[in-house]
Amino acid sequence: MCWFHQDDFVWLNLPNQVHGWDGLLRTLFQPNEMQGSWRPLSERAFFLAFGTMFGTDALPYHILVFLTQFANLALAASITTRLTGSRAAGFWAAVFWLANSDLATAMSWTSAYNQVLCGFFLLLAFDFFLRYTETGARRNYIFTWCAFLTGFLAMESNVIFPLLAASYAMVRARKYLRATWPFFAVSAAYTVLHFIRAPNHAQAYMIHIDGAIPHTLWAYWQATFEPVDLIFLSPSARLFIPLVMAAVTVALLGFTAFETWRRRWLAVMLLAWYLIALSPVILLRDHISDYYLTLPALAIAMLAAYALTRAWNARTAWRMAGVALAVAFLVYSMPSARRRAKWYRVRSGIEEALVMGVAQGRQLHPGKVILLDGVDDALFSQCISQRPFLFLGIRDVYLTPGSEGHMAPHPEWGGVEKFELPADETQRGLDRDEIVVYRVGVGPLRNITREYAVPAAVDRTNQPLRVDLADPLAADLLGPEWYGPESGYRWMPRVASLRMPRAWSARQKLYVTAVCPAAQLARGPLQLTVTVDGARLPPARFTKADVATTVAFYLPAPGGTNPEIQLEVSRTVRIGADQRDLGIAVARVEVY
Repeated sequence: MCWFHQDDFVWLNLPNQVHGWDGLLRTLFQPNEMQGSWRPLSERAFFLAFGTMFGTDALPYHILVFLTQFANLALAASITTRLTGSRAAGFWAAVFWLANSDLATAMSWTSAYNQVLCGFFLLLAFDFFLRYTETGARRNYIFTWCAFLTGFLAMESNVIFPLLAASYAMVRARKYLRATWPFFAVSAAYTVLHFIRAPNHAQAYMIHIDGAIPHTLWAYWQATFEPVDLIFLSPSARLFIPLVMAAVTVALLGFTAFETWRRRWLAVMLLAWYLIALSPVILLRDHISDYYLTLPALAIAMLAAYALTRAWNARTAWRMAGVALAVAFLVYSMPSARRRAKWYRVRSGIEEALVMGVAQGRQLHPGKVILLDGVDDALFSQCISQRPFLFLGIRDVYLTPGSEGHMAPHPEWGGVEKFELPADETQRGLDRDEIVVYRVGVGPLRNITREYAVPAAVDRTNQPLRVDLADPLAADLLGPEWYGPESGYRWMPRVASLRMPRAWSARQKLYVTAVCPAAQLARGPLQLTVTVDGARLPPARFTKADVATTVAFYLPAPGGTNPEIQLEVSRTVRIGADQRDLGIAVARVEVY
């Protein structure tokens, strides 16, 4: 029942970035350098295929997520049954995993499909390895390799599989331990290549090996049992849930210690699996997220199910204690999961009303720039910051001037002001009847163009220094050399010029975002030179074809009132039947 949310909007725009077979392969296999991830199957192929077939209809996406999770539950139940020798343990492992509130995000937020699909390949690979150790059949070992290698296309957390297989072999099938060594070699090679090919450039995803690791581990252990909305619950619930968490913690650790003392190693192996599943994210101290517990929660569910069945077969007191803890966990966790899922449904419903309202506004006012007034901080950070209108082909949508005064600074997105239309440009567009202004609030968007006025208190010196080349309101700032606007950009010949709306302050950079066609790179990298008020800056190079690339230039001291910027590429090209001499397709020129 949920619509799209946050990162979904970035992936939904993928079909618009595919141009030809080369573009398809590049879109599928290009790493995400911001997050340092490479997930061709669970993100790129998933959103490319479903976006092309179903567009804005979110239901088919969720159907695939649920089908995959149904397979995960079946695999989890089967594996637990064979590990413990108890069908009841397999049943309860699936129930405890499904009831954990940490799964609500993975089941509600489409972008978290990578967690579900990675879990599928890990479970499938282990299931085949388990069959291999049970039967010795070579085909099961081959199937293990197939599932293991395919898992790398889903998520980088797939590297943990060798540890899962080796720990099981150590406990239950020692003679098959050597069969796990090649898995370690592949995971090690993948890890090295991943750091080379998909470097991380976002602060939140930086790896930290320091004293914060125990704190991060404790935070995840708490989140495994406590719902994410604990602070919003009643005082009695806020007291009851930590008590249950403490009791479950003592029970599970005590059970593991007892089983270890009796030289039965399955419990300690399952507890180790929890730590192994957490290991890919335990070093990300600045990005602790509940959906990272999707896979670790399964290990705890398996351990809890094993402990419950052992307690059921013990004395009456242990049986009652086990049942009481299981019931207490389910009583608070299942409603918490439902509340979390409902939050995603309500939140994404608000975002759907905004995005589809803007789409309707574009139909009513074709060719006009759309301004959004009254956007709050939550809507900005969870929707607007991801530029959700691009996948519908709508580009010229901005916030009203002064919107940043009602929100947090958000430096991770370059500041709220980057999403605003400058005050002078807004006034010029209103005077020419080239702008339509919508008020965002509860219910449908409301057209307030006639009553809207640019706030007099807006600090124009703090307005974004940006020229969107396809924006009709920016035409006055462009030189005569530019070709006409196309889908989000303008082509330039060998040399083209523009003027910035105002001067910049010291120690800022100039950023040019453009697409370089593959035909340009047939003779090697393309050089772009920028001249600012007659001062020539060191050149930059384009090396990636047919993808939006941003190059940066260090600016000299602040220039005049309206600094003139000249762009010059090292050569031009003619593409197909187009007789124009084309340089690059420029989307934006901005300073910050």
